[in-house]
Amino acid sequence: MDRGGGAAGVHVSGEVAFGCAISESCVCHGKPRQHGSIVAAGRSTSGKVLVDLAPFYGPPRLLVARMGVLYEAHDPVAVVVNPKSHSGTLVKPLAEIGIVVMQPAAQDVAVAHGEFLDLVEDGGLEHLDQDPMTAAVRAAQQRPLSGAQAWDPHVAVDQGPLVAGNLAVWAFLRWEELARPGAHSF
Repeated sequence: MDRGGGAAGVHVSGEVAFGCAISESCVCHGKPRQHGSIVAAGRSTSGKVLVDLAPFYGPPRLLVARMGVLYEAHDPVAVVVNPKSHSGTLVKPLAEIGIVVMQPAAQDVAVAHGEFLDLVEDGGLEHLDQDPMTAAVRAAQQRPLSGAQAWDPHVAVDQGPLVAGNLAVWAFLRWEELARPGAHSF
């Protein structure tokens, strides 16, 4: 996993979306805001959607600088942050370094969750068995949101990697929809 300042660490080929999240709880520290996650989503060589935590998993204070390096190196189709969470504090500093941030509404977060579960169920999602992501998935629980469900960020294991991955997948799928020929036909 690359935690440094280089552009390495993204294992998807072609277009990529990034999701960013700050932990809301974790058993290792016993308090929120101890981990930051940047997860890349894009198509793997198998054609499935791949989520990759390698871009960053570390102290939240380093997340914005790392996202700046990744933004320059990969020209992502989207960078997404849930503004109604601990991660909302990333929106302004990311904007200050020139990164336009997608900010999903509660309904979008619920849709993202459902689409993510559908991809898992249909075998359309891959991950790289990275320890923080695997731990988040194993501990994941759901909560009600906007008439549907979303990941509960308040479990003992840091859910930041899963939340960031879910948002990155959502943003990447929205980009694919809009990038299809004829998507803008009138």
